[in-house]
Amino acid sequence: MKKCIIEMLNLQGMLVDKIEISDKEEKVFVFCRSPKKTAICPSCGKKSDKVHQTKVRLIRHDIISYRAVMLHLKYRRFKCRICKKVFTEEFTGIDRCRASSHLMTEAMDWLRRNSFNFTSEQFKLSASTLTRYLLKMTDKIAIDWGKANVTKMGIDEHSFRGKRMVMTITDISNHKLLAVLKSDSQKDLEEFLLGIPPEHREKIIEVCTDLRPSFGTVVKRIMPHAELVADRFHVELLARRAVDEIRSVVQEDAKGSRINLKKLLWKNGCYLTENERIKLRKAFDKYENFPVLKQSWIIKEHILNLYFAHDEIEAERRFERIMLLLESADKSSYLPVLQRTLKKWKRPILNYFKNKTTNGFTEGCHTKIKMIKRVSFGFRNINNYIAKITLAFLPLIWIMNYHTC
Repeated sequence: MKKCIIEMLNLQGMLVDKIEISDKEEKVFVFCRSPKKTAICPSCGKKSDKVHQTKVRLIRHDIISYRAVMLHLKYRRFKCRICKKVFTEEFTGIDRCRASSHLMTEAMDWLRRNSFNFTSEQFKLSASTLTRYLLKMTDKIAIDWGKANVTKMGIDEHSFRGKRMVMTITDISNHKLLAVLKSDSQKDLEEFLLGIPPEHREKIIEVCTDLRPSFGTVVKRIMPHAELVADRFHVELLARRAVDEIRSVVQEDAKGSRINLKKLLWKNGCYLTENERIKLRKAFDKYENFPVLKQSWIIKEHILNLYFAHDEIEAERRFERIMLLLESADKSSYLPVLQRTLKKWKRPILNYFKNKTTNGFTEGCHTKIKMIKRVSFGFRNINNYIAKITLAFLPLIWIMNYHTC
């Protein structure tokens, strides 16, 4: 029976003398001690069997059926016969804290999916204690670039709090989160890329980013050998937003009742039903005094069809046709911006067709990050935020750094 309890509570390597259950305090007391008769002196490294003092500590170790499992741990202080120094015997997974590492490991596993307040209520630990242990654990996590084998990297940004943006860096080749940087500045990105050992940096053959110029500038400077790829979904989004901005201006200036055009213009033309096509044609007829609306929609469709090209040569022909359409379109304040952006990002856009690399995994990480932010009711401290995100993406085996043995 004791053997089963020892395995259940992860107390391998300890002697359990007895177990008491206190219904009044809602606690389970486990009386345990070390089976060893000697201890190794940390000063001289010699064994000592001379017990100088015996004390008892109460340590929180687990939660079972809403009862706190308390270790009634008898520990000894030995006196070394060689150097005459007094020292305390050590237990793996138990330090000077009032809670064992086993309890903290379980709390961290809960914290991966729940808020600080909810986890602290379940484990009866303060939120500050959880935060302290989380920061302590995540500080020890470092990327093993030798084992990571990163060949394709994704870079994107997301909102930390309001308009304050932070950077997400992912391993697209193995679908893993590499880091969340404290800001979206060039300096932080440069420091991260320079922190990669040169021999492993050379192995990264592609870097996929959105259409932010600063990211491309840093990548080209530090990793000139890597192909810069513009994420296709950001290119498509750029075209859709250009059409939608023109639509909002046209509908504001036009007279008469408005037509709900946003969904029709946003949707891929090949996915429109016959009824939706009729509505779209009627809308173009109604706004015939604003030909730029139809022209921008046609350009958007060509940009979407660009990504159905079979190879890079065909894609380049389609890209040149898009540029000709932009040249011949009615000039507005939106299409020239789209034209300049596409012209500047021509090579990264066409690089997509070499390996069809996208930032889809990075955007998936952002979806999970949004869920974590909602569960946690937002964050104020950037360090706590990054630690919580890092914890959520870690495998459970990485969290189990400590155990009582």
